[in-house]
Amino acid sequence: MLYKQNLLESLTLSVQGLGKQYLSLQNLTQTFFRNFTALRQLDLAGNNIKMLGANIFASLRHLNFLNLSRNEIRELPEGLFEYQPQLLILDLSHNLLKYLPPHLFDDTPWLWQLKLGSNQLHHTTNIMENLKSLNCLQRLDVSQNQLQTIWSIETSVIRMPTLLTKFRYSYECMSLALADDFNYVIKLKPENYEGDKINSRLINLSGNRLREFTLDWLTCPFEINLEHNLIENFFASQNFSSTTADCGAEIKITGNPILCDCKFAWIYSENYRSLFNGSQCVQTPTNFGQLERKELCAWEPVMCPIECNCYTQFEFLHINCKGAQHIEQLPRPEQVGLKSSVLDISNNNFIALPLNTTFGYGNVSQLNASYNKITSINISQLPTNLTVLDLRNNRLNSLNDEFLVTYLNDSTKLKFLYLSENPWFCDCSTLQLLYTIRTHRTRIPDAEQLRCVNQPNDTLLIANVKEFCPTPVTIEHNQYLIATVISVALAIIILLCIIALFYKYKLEVKIWLYNHNILKSCIRECELDKHKTFDAFISYAHQDADFVNHTLLPQLEQCEPPFRVCTHERNWLAGAYIPEQIIESVEQSRRTIIVLSQHFIESDWARMEFRTAHQCSLNEGRARIIMIKYGEISKSELLDRELKAYLDMNTYLDWQDLRFWDKLRYAMPHKVGGERNSEMLNINGRMYVMGQVEMHRLSEEIV
Repeated sequence: MLYKQNLLESLTLSVQGLGKQYLSLQNLTQTFFRNFTALRQLDLAGNNIKMLGANIFASLRHLNFLNLSRNEIRELPEGLFEYQPQLLILDLSHNLLKYLPPHLFDDTPWLWQLKLGSNQLHHTTNIMENLKSLNCLQRLDVSQNQLQTIWSIETSVIRMPTLLTKFRYSYECMSLALADDFNYVIKLKPENYEGDKINSRLINLSGNRLREFTLDWLTCPFEINLEHNLIENFFASQNFSSTTADCGAEIKITGNPILCDCKFAWIYSENYRSLFNGSQCVQTPTNFGQLERKELCAWEPVMCPIECNCYTQFEFLHINCKGAQHIEQLPRPEQVGLKSSVLDISNNNFIALPLNTTFGYGNVSQLNASYNKITSINISQLPTNLTVLDLRNNRLNSLNDEFLVTYLNDSTKLKFLYLSENPWFCDCSTLQLLYTIRTHRTRIPDAEQLRCVNQPNDTLLIANVKEFCPTPVTIEHNQYLIATVISVALAIIILLCIIALFYKYKLEVKIWLYNHNILKSCIRECELDKHKTFDAFISYAHQDADFVNHTLLPQLEQCEPPFRVCTHERNWLAGAYIPEQIIESVEQSRRTIIVLSQHFIESDWARMEFRTAHQCSLNEGRARIIMIKYGEISKSELLDRELKAYLDMNTYLDWQDLRFWDKLRYAMPHKVGGERNSEMLNINGRMYVMGQVEMHRLSEEIV
């Protein structure tokens, strides 16, 4: 037994070296760690653990370091780290993990190092989804697994690949963390840690099955290990902006069959060769940094316009011309062994698109011409094999019928057309555009955002066609119809408002009517209660007798009309059988008033009275219980499950409410009087409740 478990900060449990080959810690439960509330380091490495309970670490809320490596864990339960908000370093390496449960790290926002190496992980998307919440993650090891790809192969001029974009360091996280528990990283001294590089990203993807890799998601400083994979090609675009000498970037790619061809020519245009110092091509022993451009590709630099950036990525030749004013020629994808081009001329001042006779323009399959000043589109300006066309935020007010027929009605090649943020003018000439957009709305992702500049409240999807070309008869008819519709709508709205207000304040309305003696005939008690002797039976704890006898009873019995009230102090026969009298009191009363206080929930007889009244109410299918909250209830855990459920589902009266007496009188029966029940004993004008036991005894005495 460990001494002072609640003060222990570091704990290592290991069965290795104990001389018992089959000894393990497989049966650890939540109970074992229950008292280790101050624990900050826990090492369970090498213990043959096969599975973990979902709440095994629930009491370790201050844990900073957790080592579960070198075990036989095949799967992790959901919510395993739900109670470890201060976890900084987690080691799950050298296990048998194939999959991580969703949202595994949602409750560990400060996680700084994660080791998943030497497992059987193969689903890259599953890993990426779990990393989304880890904004402070700086050390990631997924080496020696079975990962085959690191991104989605979908590309578009609209969507750049979202490759590990969540793995970007938050400097806000850094500043907040260093002020508190994050300093514990220095004390733990993790692998590859250097005090001045705590914000440098280290990613280990070595020993997997990756075949291609992109650098678009990386930001300096970083160190990434891609050694001993199957990578043949690297990709990078202009998004990878940090290329200066002080970037501190390093990429290790030893042991990969890198093909140095035209697809790799981007390292010259982007000056990335320093990242691959010492790396070699598979077809030549020459290092990357010593290769000439002509050794990689016979592509002459003049083929890419000076204002543009040309590079290959996946199956497309990408041409980004953000600063171009006009285009005279473009490189052809055949020159780099590809078939299609992606042309991005967004954020320029183009008034018209290039003619499709422009050299290299006919091979463009995706065209982004958004954020320009284009006023019209002609089919002579568009490539014939276009699959994606982005015309957002231009000056288009209409599209000619020839374009609509050729690229939408008759074409099956164009998959996506973006047209929003243009000043569309809706009139008779726009009808063809309107019909075409509604017909092909699945190919126009932003169709719901297309608005008429002359009718800003309507989109092209819902605009009324008849409004574009109205006739005199139609105008007069529309005016009459509009006036009628507005009148009917206003009447309906007013009626609905009245109904809504009535239902919202229904109780207050009925209380006011009852107190002012208005429409009282509409608020009557059911005829089924006319045989009951009492209007109410008050159930309370004897400690609350002063409140009942001197406050509650006088107000009920002296009001107008007065109520007949039953209490156990004055209406029960002394020495009579109590359970029988409880049942009779409830059954002979139209209401049962519960004075709910701390004393009430601690009284067995009081709770029995509630259960009897509740059961009677359920049997009759009517609301007969009036609950009055008297005083504060400090020990709510003593509430019976049945009483607690009733309070959760029903409203109660609060003694502190300013309108307490009005609400109480309204909740009481609205008609007083009735025939006396034969099972009541009248002595000196006072009615006494008699149960079946007392009735039987009296009948025997009479005989």
